[in-house]
Amino acid sequence: MAQKKYENISFANYLVNTKQELHQTLDKVVEKVDWTAFETLLKPVHNKNFGRKSYPAVLMFRCLLLQNWYNLSDYELEKAIDDRLSFRRFVGLDYTQNVPDHSSFCRFRDELVKQHLDTRLFNELSRQIEKMGLVIKKGTLVDASILEADVGKPKPKNDGSGGSSRHDSDASWTKKNGKSYFGYKMHVGVDQESGIIRRQAFTPAHVHDSNLFKELVSKDEECVYADKGYPSEEHHRFLKEHKIKNGILFKNEKRDSIFVKLNAYISGIRSRVETVFGVLKRHYGYRRVRYRRLAKNALQFSFLCMCYNLKKVCALR
Repeated sequence: MAQKKYENISFANYLVNTKQELHQTLDKVVEKVDWTAFETLLKPVHNKNFGRKSYPAVLMFRCLLLQNWYNLSDYELEKAIDDRLSFRRFVGLDYTQNVPDHSSFCRFRDELVKQHLDTRLFNELSRQIEKMGLVIKKGTLVDASILEADVGKPKPKNDGSGGSSRHDSDASWTKKNGKSYFGYKMHVGVDQESGIIRRQAFTPAHVHDSNLFKELVSKDEECVYADKGYPSEEHHRFLKEHKIKNGILFKNEKRDSIFVKLNAYISGIRSRVETVFGVLKRHYGYRRVRYRRLAKNALQFSFLCMCYNLKKVCALR
């Protein structure tokens, strides 16, 4: 599909900039990322040779980054880019050029889901961050957190089990500390020293945390730390085969034993992963999912992880 050209921003656009310090982080992100690599990944999104001209895929990709950084709806994103010069500069729009409308963001997001690009985009950014030398690989912190669905909790079935929702058939039930939740789970593998998310996954809530353990281990770290939901003979064997130290909490440790002390030590390290969930929920407003169905929510989670990592990169360099 033919694309509009938004490559050169006029000099006047940079003159209208009264508070440079407010835009420093966005400008740093633009400088540190190799956008041509993302442009290559996003080629399938605009590969048609017919239809009206579309916005460049990388421009739209940057728009969705802004959306997730600032927790904006599609309508709010359109208005914010139109109004804020720092946003225009970040996505690559001159102040005289038209902003994509809210329906364009929706169509672009749907195309990313259709092309299964969420994990590939996250992996590309992870590759670039690792190339910067910011991933220490001393240890990986593995954990998961529940997110409530965007729909109301369905009524229980006649047999007392949790019902399903006709509005979001992918969401499911789980229990934590005696309380029932209906929705999804986000899973992360976080670099112990830098706090960068190295691996991520997204599932319905009923999927047990331990099912994603191997997927969240990068296999090049020195140790893996996880809570009492992850120990199993299979996982212990997996870590041993890859010569990774085992930092999974012991179950049913006896009082006044060495296992109590080991668990206390591991917990002190492992608990740092909660910072990631805290940032996503408090700063990015990610207390419940925004969309319906697994694929769209998995895409948003990938974007949130990229947003989190990009802010980390700016803080570390």
